[in-house]
Parts: sequence; C-alpha cells; structure tokens
Amino acid sequence: MEKQKIIKYLLYFTEILLLILAIGLLIFALLSGAESSGALKNIPNALPWIILVIFICITFRWQIIGGILIILFGIFTILFFSAIQIIWILFLISLPIIILGAILTSCAFMLKK
Repeated sequence: MEKQKIIKYLLYFTEILLLILAIGLLIFALLSGAESSGALKNIPNALPWIILVIFICITFRWQIIGGILIILFGIFTILFFSAIQIIWILFLISLPIIILGAILTSCAFMLKK
C-alpha cells in the first residue's frame, strides 16, 4: 500500500514538473522576438509547446497514452531542433522530456499491476 502511494506522488510530481517545463518553454517561445512583431505573431514558434501542454493534459487522465506521446514528442524535438548537433538543446530540452515521459509511463504501468 505504501509503495503505491509513493508511485502516485512520483506520478503527480512528474506531471507537474512537465507542466512547469512546458509552460516555461511556451512563454519563452511566445515572447522571443515579440518586441518587434508582437506575441501573437510568435504563435507558430509556440505551436510545439502548445502540443506538449495538450499531451501533458492527456496524462492527467490517461497516464500510459500521455507518457508515450510525451516520449514521442521528446524524440520529435531531437529531430526538429537538430539536438544531436546542438548538444545543449539535447540535454536541456529533449532528454528531460524523454526521461520524464518514461517516468510517467513506468509509474502508470506500476500502478496498473
């Protein structure tokens, strides 16, 4: 019983950490370059992070599906941002998303047992 409680806390902590990360990146994407053109014109730059927020909202209801979507999104960021060539993007954006998605998925599988 105690083990399931710890797994649930880890699951909630991971979801909230992912949400903070995604909202931070969303705000950064909206505001970067907004001084010249305005924040509304930066919505195409923020679209990937809006999708990540939607995936995180899915994890609050369906953890396994949402975790898999977040892992795939992390892999997408490696390809989209050329994170293999720019190593700091790999370690600051892509890998944390993949790792947190894997934690979500594994916690959800442990709770199913």
